[in-house]
Amino acid sequence: MLVVAGVGIWKLTNQPAARAQSGCSAATLQGAYGFSLSGFFYDPNGFQGVYAAAGRAVADGSGGITGTQTINLDGTPSRGVSFAGTYNINADCTGTMNIDSGNSNFDLVVTSGGKEISLVDYDPNFMLTGTAKLQ
Repeated sequence: MLVVAGVGIWKLTNQPAARAQSGCSAATLQGAYGFSLSGFFYDPNGFQGVYAAAGRAVADGSGGITGTQTINLDGTPSRGVSFAGTYNINADCTGTMNIDSGNSNFDLVVTSGGKEISLVDYDPNFMLTGTAKLQ
């Protein structure tokens, strides 16, 4: 009984330390990612609309990104919408992405060694969040 209690105490007091991901760069994002975005936007008249998108993006490992997506703006879908842009990844695995077509700007966090990305749009009048996963 004493051995079991001792093992239980050891497990409670000797938990593995959490390790932050570090050492990211533009090369951390390389390959094809499936992604989805959703949220809300305000049009120039102040009316709120709903936004959803899903698609495939390819990061080149050097700061360039291209892709194709389906966008649904307030119930009106557009399929096969191409986009291109740039991204920057900091050593702490945070970064930015700027999509030229559509003038969309995102802050992002890279996790799982570049296999997953969390995104949030930082443009005025847009409240969009999303995720991307390496295919």
